[in-house]
Amino acid sequence: MSLFPSRIAPKPAKPKKLGLRTTLVFPFVLQVVTITGLVGWLSFRSGQRAVNDLATQLRQEIVVRVHEEVDRYLDAPQLLHQFNAQIFQQDLLNLEDPEALTRYFWQQSQLFIQFGTIAFANDRGEFFGANGLEDYVVIATQSDRTLRRYSANPQGEPEAVLSERSEYDARTRSWYKTALSVGQPTWTEIEPSTIGQRLDASAVYPLYNPDRSLRGILLCDVSLSGLVTFLQSLTIGKTGSAFIVERNGLLVANSTPELPYTPGNGDRPPQRLNALNSANPTLRTALQTLLESFGNLDRIERSHQLEFWLEGERQFLQVEPFQDGYGINWLILVIVPESDFMAQIHANTRNTLLLCLLALVGAIAMGILTARWITHPILRLTRASDEMARGNLNQYIYLPNLLQIIEIEKLTQSFNSMAEQLKTSFDSLETQKNAFARFFPTEFLKFLQKPDVTRIELGDHVSKEMAIAFSDIRSFTTLSESMTPQENFNFVNAYLQRVSPEICKYNGFVVKFIGDAVMAVFPDRVDDAVDAGIAQFQQLQQLNSDRQTQGQLPIQIGMGIHVGYMMVGMVGEQNRIQGDAISDNVNLTARLEGLTKFYGASMVISEEVVKQLHRPEKYQIRFLDRAIVKGRSEPIGVYEVMDVEQADRRALKLKTLADFQQALQQYCQGNLTEARQGFEQVLRINPTDKAAQLYLERIDRLNQQGIPANWNGVWAFTQK
Repeated sequence: MSLFPSRIAPKPAKPKKLGLRTTLVFPFVLQVVTITGLVGWLSFRSGQRAVNDLATQLRQEIVVRVHEEVDRYLDAPQLLHQFNAQIFQQDLLNLEDPEALTRYFWQQSQLFIQFGTIAFANDRGEFFGANGLEDYVVIATQSDRTLRRYSANPQGEPEAVLSERSEYDARTRSWYKTALSVGQPTWTEIEPSTIGQRLDASAVYPLYNPDRSLRGILLCDVSLSGLVTFLQSLTIGKTGSAFIVERNGLLVANSTPELPYTPGNGDRPPQRLNALNSANPTLRTALQTLLESFGNLDRIERSHQLEFWLEGERQFLQVEPFQDGYGINWLILVIVPESDFMAQIHANTRNTLLLCLLALVGAIAMGILTARWITHPILRLTRASDEMARGNLNQYIYLPNLLQIIEIEKLTQSFNSMAEQLKTSFDSLETQKNAFARFFPTEFLKFLQKPDVTRIELGDHVSKEMAIAFSDIRSFTTLSESMTPQENFNFVNAYLQRVSPEICKYNGFVVKFIGDAVMAVFPDRVDDAVDAGIAQFQQLQQLNSDRQTQGQLPIQIGMGIHVGYMMVGMVGEQNRIQGDAISDNVNLTARLEGLTKFYGASMVISEEVVKQLHRPEKYQIRFLDRAIVKGRSEPIGVYEVMDVEQADRRALKLKTLADFQQALQQYCQGNLTEARQGFEQVLRINPTDKAAQLYLERIDRLNQQGIPANWNGVWAFTQK
């Protein structure tokens, strides 16, 4: 034995083992994460650039539009002054003739109705003018120094005295002094109006003789409310705003509801509003940003684009100087929040997700190829099982002597046996499913967002605003009495097989059949309900043609359509459920269908349906009534869709439409005699107009009972 122990060799370290799933998945996951991060970063940068570009373009466009509108708005009175100056300097109008002057200004005030007073004050302090907006002329002569405001006839001649002011001398007025001191066309100071919620300014024009002696001052009052109206009409992103301010910070016009001045209180007159004191935080912050950037608003000599933060949100600001050459020196401010452009960011995010999805699909494809190379027999079984999961049960796996693996062979045999048994079971289930589908249509399942009928539960419903249509065969009881029970079923089924498919064609579905009646809803648009109704009546005409060929009487139906909030879903008990629609609007639609027999109309729709039609001009609609149906206390507007009538009946109704509407207007105003004459005229042309006959019966009753107080034409029905 050796005296020294032999050196013991260390055990080799066990190699780190990785599962097959980890080996296959890790490279592809790494690839997806890398691509996702890179694409996400690029998308974010692209979104930032897109927001900045959109904000710049929108601000520039709005500023240009505001600049052009303000220039046009303020240029009009100055052009009018230049025209009048030419007229006076060429002595085409006698400035010493007060009547001629007032008539002349009256004619101009009718043409420029947007202006206030258009007038002339001479060097003696006399004043002559007119105001077409308020229909008066104003005269102050040197004889008695009294300013009188007269109402005017259409020729501009003064009539009654509306007001007087003694000791009036135009030369003492501030606008006169402003024009005299400037010595050329200019604008007066902006002041709050004493007669309305607005700011006013006056364009003044000094008129001189050839020797430069003063002849007088031309005056044109201009309301700045027109600029406010224009700014409020602009669409600036979603929540953007625009403002016009003077260089001293006083607000001139704005697109927000805030008044550009503070109202007076007692002895304190109205005061101009400084933008720094505005209740609008956006305007205040924008002005503070300008002051911090330029120190003084007078230093802004060209267009600038800036940014500022308000309540943690970035705001884009563009300021643009505006000058008109007549003393106006304003700033135009356009402010758009960054959040208005988040739609672009969302679009970029969707692009990012799409790229990530594509990357994921690529990674999965690589994983499938690698897995197939390694585990081909198992993938054959996997694909077959996937086909079975998709509903293709005709699967049989044949692996001849594949690697001689006993386990795979046994697994294949078990799979083939299972596939055969499943096919037999699913064939039976498919038969049952098709039978169930006749009770729960595919459209109903999609509406309830259910994959199949087995997922439907009692109480499942969808609540939203939808159009609902009720239709019913008229005099069905009388018709059914002449038929056997089997003939009754055959008759109803023949009718429903004709009209019901038209509901599905126009994106609706039948909620339930109530004997011969049909209740259907249209979740998307009210136009679908009206179009489906017209198509059903066309099918009815074909059905009646077939019935007449067989010697049978034609049938008529009534249809009512309304739109409103309702719940459509499953009602009943645990062992018996069915579809239904629940809402007061459902009951109202049924009442509308019942009104068709009173008005002699085939299809009536509610006023709410008319309001929501995307293309109302597509249909021939006649207003019938404002009525209170049984069970309700509020009136509803009732309209008739004449497109469903026979051609001759529709032609007569269209021919008498104007007379019918005029008579109905007289009826609603309580002029029963005139209304009677109108409806009788309708019946002379169209004796079959049951609606006109109905109004004559109402007029007889009102003549007997007297017209109720506060009459507005609304009629309460006591019958269904």
